[in-house]
Amino acid sequence: MGLFNDTRPHVHREILQPGDRLLCYTDGVTEARTPQGDLFGVDRLADAIIRTTATGMSAPEALRRLVHDLFREHDDSQADDATVVLTEWRPTTHVGALQDTLQTLPATTPWK
Repeated sequence: MGLFNDTRPHVHREILQPGDRLLCYTDGVTEARTPQGDLFGVDRLADAIIRTTATGMSAPEALRRLVHDLFREHDDSQADDATVVLTEWRPTTHVGALQDTLQTLPATTPWK
């Protein structure tokens, strides 16, 4: 994550449910260009993830297909760095116990 020295990241909090997925990517993914100059774009990225998720595909397979689509659209080359991470929350503890634990965590960040 490219942060400048004088900026602070925005902290967002979400409560995830079992099976929720989180997609993180760099601009090298959405700004990748086809030989014709078209961007891969956020819409195409979202469409690829939504299609694979709707079929019940596992997170690793969905990510593999996304990377395959990205390189296929761009003649197997990248002009910029491209990083993409797709994670899926699959808790091993009872959800109620986890929520109790989260409520006891301090609401501070290391940037304060």
